[in-house]
Amino acid sequence: MSYVYAAARLRAMENRFLDASFFSRLIDSATLEDALKSLGETVYAQWLGASEAGFDQVIDSELVATCDELKRFVPDEELLDICRMPYDFNNVKVVLKSLFKAREGGERRYDLLTKLGAVDTDRLIMALEGEEYGLLPYGLVDVIPRCWTIWEQSKDSRHVETILDGHLFATMRGTAETLGEKLKTAAIVGWVKHKIDAENLRNAVRLSRMNTDAAAALPFFHRGGTIRPDDVARLMGEPLESWSKTLSYTDIGVALEALQDRSDVQFALSEISKALDDYLIRVLEKAKYGPVPENVILYLLRKEQEARNLRIALVCVANGLNREFARRLLSHGR
Repeated sequence: MSYVYAAARLRAMENRFLDASFFSRLIDSATLEDALKSLGETVYAQWLGASEAGFDQVIDSELVATCDELKRFVPDEELLDICRMPYDFNNVKVVLKSLFKAREGGERRYDLLTKLGAVDTDRLIMALEGEEYGLLPYGLVDVIPRCWTIWEQSKDSRHVETILDGHLFATMRGTAETLGEKLKTAAIVGWVKHKIDAENLRNAVRLSRMNTDAAAALPFFHRGGTIRPDDVARLMGEPLESWSKTLSYTDIGVALEALQDRSDVQFALSEISKALDDYLIRVLEKAKYGPVPENVILYLLRKEQEARNLRIALVCVANGLNREFARRLLSHGR
């Protein structure tokens, strides 16, 4: 199906994106009240009065509304699902962790669930609480029992998260391959591969902060990207500042240049996460001016980038944090 109309709609909608000058003013706000007043002059204004849960819910409401708007004119809803899948799997993790706590005598807590997924959260809760796993999407019927077995053996939710993340990426890649064949494009599969690489590199930085050696780290890296898990694990024995050189043979290696001046791993994760998120947008930016399906994913990535920027700026103002450091973490697509 043609994406000419969808591409034209997306181009018109780009005028809603908040630009660098807005974020500069926002982060210079004297108080959170002043910052929210500035936000009230944007497309986010419609959610400010309706939310009693703070700016996080305001931001999420705009993201959900964006997905709902795109569903009305994007020919293939699977493009949206690829972007929303990580939120669904996050919700599965939240419910499972809550059930793990309940099994140990604790209270169930679902306050970290998000509406950004494609699957209704009540449906997930009912299926997981009632052990009706056949009602779950994404082939989770076979995965959830394995998660319970791993948790009962180790009581370590990190291993459960790794199983779910591996299944997430396999599902994303399978969906992308099906779409790629249908829409005659390899760009969507390529982007998913780079997303897997980015998550593996984030995990490598996190595990380095915990002084994890390569052998112990290997199970936490996922297959399906452009870089083999073994090659990611080998980074663990090298200084952070050399990682970009080691991966210079890859496309994503350039994103790691943010680490060249960061020998202290304790401060590297935020900056490398920003660099990797920016890289995942650049992978698709060549599609920006063409009537191609990748435009849909690109638009949603830029909207998520805007949401991250807002959270960084508003948290900084609300808590009186270092504003120059916060500025370094902001990304600007306009």
